[in-house]
Amino acid sequence: MPDFPDDWFVVLPDSPAALPVGRRLSSHPGARVVLRHPSGRPCLIGVFEREPIVSVQAGPTGLALIGHCPITPAALARCADTIGRRGHLGHLGHLGHLGQAGRLAVLPGSAHLVAAHAGQVRAQGTASGMRRIFHARLGSGAGAVSLAADRADLLAALTQATLLPEQVAVRLLTYPVPVLAAPLWRGVHAVPPGAAAVMEPDGAIRLHRWWQPPEARLPIEEAAPALADALEEAVALRVPRGGTIAADLSGGLDSTPVCFLADAAARERGTTLLTARIGVDDPAHDDEPWARRAAAHLAGEHLTLPHDQLPAWYADATSPIPGYDEPPRLLHVAARSAAIAATLAEQGAAVHLSGHGGDELTHTPPCHLHDLARLRPLALPAHLRARRAQTRWPIAAAAAALARRGSYRTWLAAQAPLLATPHYLSSGPDFGWEPPMRLPPWARPDAVAAVAALVRRAAEDAAPSAAWRTQHQMLSMVRCASSTYRQLQRLTARHGAAVQIPFLDDRVLEAACAVRIDHRARPGAYKPLIVAAMTGRMPGECLSRTTKGNFTQPEHQGRRLHRDRLAALAEDSRLAALGLADQAALREALTRSHTLRGEAVYLQILLAAENWLRALPGTGTPLPPGYAGKGTPT
Repeated sequence: MPDFPDDWFVVLPDSPAALPVGRRLSSHPGARVVLRHPSGRPCLIGVFEREPIVSVQAGPTGLALIGHCPITPAALARCADTIGRRGHLGHLGHLGHLGQAGRLAVLPGSAHLVAAHAGQVRAQGTASGMRRIFHARLGSGAGAVSLAADRADLLAALTQATLLPEQVAVRLLTYPVPVLAAPLWRGVHAVPPGAAAVMEPDGAIRLHRWWQPPEARLPIEEAAPALADALEEAVALRVPRGGTIAADLSGGLDSTPVCFLADAAARERGTTLLTARIGVDDPAHDDEPWARRAAAHLAGEHLTLPHDQLPAWYADATSPIPGYDEPPRLLHVAARSAAIAATLAEQGAAVHLSGHGGDELTHTPPCHLHDLARLRPLALPAHLRARRAQTRWPIAAAAAALARRGSYRTWLAAQAPLLATPHYLSSGPDFGWEPPMRLPPWARPDAVAAVAALVRRAAEDAAPSAAWRTQHQMLSMVRCASSTYRQLQRLTARHGAAVQIPFLDDRVLEAACAVRIDHRARPGAYKPLIVAAMTGRMPGECLSRTTKGNFTQPEHQGRRLHRDRLAALAEDSRLAALGLADQAALREALTRSHTLRGEAVYLQILLAAENWLRALPGTGTPLPPGYAGKGTPT
């Protein structure tokens, strides 16, 4: 088994065929068996060095929670006892609070759950997708064994699975819709967020959905306090007693609430709060005055990291980084994130709270207008005027877009012929179920055709995550972003203080889903949901911001500094070797000055895919025939 630089775990069935796999996994440095089946065979094996784990073994029942979770071993033992008395895992319900009867309900925090009883095993991640479960089958015939794990790349290595180039092509989309983004290896399957993998004694795996978004029916007066309570719990459970906790303080309406909630928890627990922000050399960027305004109300220490003392954007982005189970769209700032993690760790912080996820939860997408036209048509004109003042949409085009109807399947099928449409031409009103999907201009026709085929196939039976477009798109954006933030957590944990993202805990997500669609936005107001939630919990002057920092300047600066190394990617392109990118078009895109809208996104997509493909040989994952092209390690 190859060396993996992060924590991992694998779940095994109670089968003699699983014993060789268990021995192989147990021999990995740092690996240990956490749960066993009644037969004594291993059930849960992994490396648990960087994240908390709570586990109990009570006769035929074993339970483990991996991650940030407030459940104590004693409470988990009561649940295991109840399962043992009732004789089945069906009593487990879904991940959550342990009630007096020992039943699990919706839980604050972010954790994997593994439960075993009498040969049956259940493994699940989170509804947001921040924690995932994957499964695969090792071997064939009578000796085959089913495996579940928290990492797709680990299962690929164990099963010697081959790469799926069409899934690499999906990751080239500006917005890789969750319904398309399957694991990148043949025979490795993903458990959808909000579902569990249930492994039967014979090794068969079935999926059980344990979470559905709540109906969007609460007025903001009720939804906002519920959101604030959930976010407060999510932050507080990550604040240790004593020591130091770090938190981003950009001054925005996502990181600033997290800082104030962390400050309250830190004061109560005798913990030092260390806020951190990056200095920006851009007079048009207004993060600094808002951050200083908030810092004046916060206890603890406030650290400003000079931008010129941190790695620039794109630094080391062409150096392969192993250990990701999909191309990470963070490589343009990976060196900077690693340096910040190391700096905060030197200050004594093991956890770095972030405001990531706030945009996805509280931003109101354009399709909100489409829903509003049907739910509250009398409220539509004011909202439409406010949106048109920002976008300058022609009224006729907006009216035509509002009039379009269609199911999610219809919308998805209609995207197939548009995949190669230049991103910068998509400037009109779009009230679709999800943001437009576009492939970069350097994608080869074969890549476009492969993704279009997947789109058409998915459209045959795809179901939306929620009945209304606003809620569906919010969930889709959360799950798409979670794939990036999972990689960010791994990266930062390797270098020091691990980034934690309270906004994407399941209870916070559930609270955000419950607000009425016509209450999610107010004409002329910026993020009214988070403002309403935090009113009374932080100073009003810190809630009045209506702008968001723009990072165009550091992006351009980093691209200039590392232009030669970026351009070299075209001469040794793994995407070109796979037949997914045109080498001449890549060369032209990487050597010219980027002025067209969307080209920074295309560059970041390119970096993620090229870096990930270069790191693959180190994982021992077989590549498809024809991959070992010019300059490719074999």
